[in-house]
Amino acid sequence: MGTEGIRDKYINPYTDFGFKKLFGTDMNKEIAQFNRQELYEYEESLKNFRDMYSIITTAEKKGRVAGFAEGKAEGIAEGKAEGKAEGIAEANIKIAQNMKAKGLPTELIVEITGLAPEDIAKL
Repeated sequence: MGTEGIRDKYINPYTDFGFKKLFGTDMNKEIAQFNRQELYEYEESLKNFRDMYSIITTAEKKGRVAGFAEGKAEGIAEGKAEGKAEGIAEANIKIAQNMKAKGLPTELIVEITGLAPEDIAKL
């Protein structure tokens, strides 16, 4: 394992190109003129910025994942509730059909099943 990959990734400050690239821009000239305290404050502000950026991006990623999980759970709960309601309605219709076949009065069927008298008449 040699330094072949490093040459592509990093700038060598010992070459003219690398030195000019690192210290030739206006921003780098300003940083090069910082005293020890200013340099510390500058590096500390960069660290704070990077930390905050990392926190925000992590929170966004977790929010997307948590939001997905919550949405999925909510959808499952809604689906179960709808399925249960449909099952109860179908059961009430079958019970009403059986009661009507036995000759029970419509008022009693309405009271027991909760169906409307018009629905029972259609059965």
